[in-house]
Amino acid sequence: MNTVQTYLILTPFLLATALGAEDKLSPAPSGYSWQNLASIKSYVLKPNGWFFKETKKGNTEGFLVSKENIDKSGGAKTSLTLNCIHDLPKKALKSPSAYSAEFADAAAAKYKLVERTTSSQGPFKAVRFRYVDAPAGKESMTVLNLLIANDKTGTLFLILFESPTSEWEEAKKIGDVILKKLMLDDEV
Repeated sequence: MNTVQTYLILTPFLLATALGAEDKLSPAPSGYSWQNLASIKSYVLKPNGWFFKETKKGNTEGFLVSKENIDKSGGAKTSLTLNCIHDLPKKALKSPSAYSAEFADAAAAKYKLVERTTSSQGPFKAVRFRYVDAPAGKESMTVLNLLIANDKTGTLFLILFESPTSEWEEAKKIGDVILKKLMLDDEV
């Protein structure tokens, strides 16, 4: 493994790689701090006053940055969830990029997608889509999915940013900042 890691900086429509390590992180934007996802050698911006939780189940490492404290409230309404799924081809019997495309197709069959784009850079292939989930009798939620596949390592990064639809325009501003600076190690 290289001592200098390669990271992926994500923008909503463009992927670009940049060399980086903790000492080379750009300063966090005002109102945010860098949250180290040490187990996957990656970083995500956390808005000041928001909460962070990390979990692991099987070959999936989960990270949650949420406006609400889920330990007190039992759930989050506005949040970014990043799941890092290792060795996906062994479990799904397909490459992470094929899995991502099928995942997006399944969402398109269930919901009316507001947007859907794909992009690639280096070993990463990404699909991004957004929809509104409005179950009867419940609050409508807007959900943005970003699936980043690394077929070289067999890893899938499954990222969801969600918010009540009534709060989406304000929440989207925060989500855009987080996703534009998301840094993922391409060797994980």
